[in-house]
Amino acid sequence: MRAVNELIMIVPVILNLKGNLEMNLSARLGTAANMGSLDDLRNRRNIIYGNLALLQIQAAVVASVAACVSMALGSIVPDPPSTDPISFGGEVTNSTTLLSRAPRPLPMNPGKPKSGVAEFIMVASSAMMSACLSSVLLGSFMCALIVACRRFGLDPDNIAPPVASCLGDLVTLCLLATVSSLLIGFINTPLPSILILCLVLSAASCFFIVRRNNCVKDLIWHGWPPLFGAMVISSATGIVLDTFASRYQGFPLLAIVISGLPGSVGSIAISRLSTSLHAEKYHAQSRRREPSKKLVTTTLLLITIPVEIIFLATLHAFGWLKLSVRFAVLSVLLFCCAVTISLLIANALTDFLWSKDLDPDMYALPIHSATMDLVGQLLLVLCFQLVSLTDINL
Repeated sequence: MRAVNELIMIVPVILNLKGNLEMNLSARLGTAANMGSLDDLRNRRNIIYGNLALLQIQAAVVASVAACVSMALGSIVPDPPSTDPISFGGEVTNSTTLLSRAPRPLPMNPGKPKSGVAEFIMVASSAMMSACLSSVLLGSFMCALIVACRRFGLDPDNIAPPVASCLGDLVTLCLLATVSSLLIGFINTPLPSILILCLVLSAASCFFIVRRNNCVKDLIWHGWPPLFGAMVISSATGIVLDTFASRYQGFPLLAIVISGLPGSVGSIAISRLSTSLHAEKYHAQSRRREPSKKLVTTTLLLITIPVEIIFLATLHAFGWLKLSVRFAVLSVLLFCCAVTISLLIANALTDFLWSKDLDPDMYALPIHSATMDLVGQLLLVLCFQLVSLTDINL
């Protein structure tokens, strides 16, 4: 990824878009499971196969668009200025610390592209290949997980969205790193173009499959505005990550939790509320008693605080980051703010979309997830800045 800067900038864009696809899938299937639509074997097969084919189309489209956005951003966003390393412990050591580091560009390897066209084709092929492979793996896993939850009497709304969010990021990032590392050596060959052509043909075949499936054929035209709206927000997140990842070495590692976990908590709230609204509309007589919004919000907030503390303690214990007590306390407080903001946005956004006759399972999660990625990273930047201001002896 060091030879092509746009591969760094595409990470938050494609992770957000791909995570939204899997979370939308989990929300749709979770609602279908709680409504009893997956209990019939034939209907379950049609819903699952149709959604997997739809996921392939969406993955190919969003990956290609994400590649275009990353190339555009890479051409207009300058590299950050060079700064001297600054340690928050007052001393620079060989271990990883919360410090400033030398920015990109790093030395290019011999696989540096000869032209912008070759660079774009390589980025697009890497993004599309990793997104489509991720959709096959994660889509199949999420379908199996939701069916298993239904069979064992568990609520998929409490399990599927956070699993989709965390596994979606992990699997897609690993695949993107692997595929791009393999393709960087063939950047000036026809191989990336051939891969793009094959993926386009695969998406076209999936399009005809979806068009013949009565369970999902209407979904192929829905849900695109929030996905691309989320992409715009993720582009801002990409700029933040690209800027501060080169300034603070611990920034990408800490951003995983302060951005990801609040978004996962909000996705649970959205999925539960969406299922409740659907059940109230279509099956009011069989609707089970649900806890109040206040109780759900408070519970989700309280169970995430120990996760953040354990995460910071793990980083410190293994020596991956040297954390001062001041920084740890401040990051936990800002993390609580992020979770609270996430839950407030989740409840307000779901109610608003439902009032406009828009399905929250299709429209709420992308906007919410992208917004929380940006909010979480901005809060982390604020944490670094506040610690810098209070440490006068830096």
